[in-house]
Amino acid sequence: MFWYWLLRGSLVIFFMLQGASIQADEFVNFFAKQKIGQEMTVTGGFKRFSGTRHFFQRNDKTGEVRDFDYYGMIFLPTVMIGEGALALKASSLNSMLLFHLDPALTKDLPEQGDNVWFTGTLIGFQYGVTGITTSVFSGGLPYLLLHRVSTSAPPGFSPSPPAVRETPRPAP
Repeated sequence: MFWYWLLRGSLVIFFMLQGASIQADEFVNFFAKQKIGQEMTVTGGFKRFSGTRHFFQRNDKTGEVRDFDYYGMIFLPTVMIGEGALALKASSLNSMLLFHLDPALTKDLPEQGDNVWFTGTLIGFQYGVTGITTSVFSGGLPYLLLHRVSTSAPPGFSPSPPAVRETPRPAP
């Protein structure tokens, strides 16, 4: 009887995980349209790392591996501008990793905060788009290499992030 419940529970978990990757949300759909190496601008809540972290980047074409220490922050985006734009509610399920090699870039930022505009190069999401849905909290995050931090919004956007799109309700 134990094996029956174990098998049944395993099947339920398997199908739930499969369903999560199939039912991609706006965050995943947005990253499905992005290209590695493009410039992106994002804003939202962030929390800086207290020290350096270790990272390696592998070039898929040449096989070259670049190994370095970096400064960074976990980021919960509310607005992302790349190939298109997306406004969404901040959620730990939609987190990103912003990193930089020069601590002077973010020296004036608090340990954590909101509504700062970060611009950088999208260098990847570790396991691709599927990894964002199936690898929450285990490395499936999108990575952005920062090269500019600004308190003002990019041209064409209001100083504060636009409101999250809401689905209109039918009139009673």
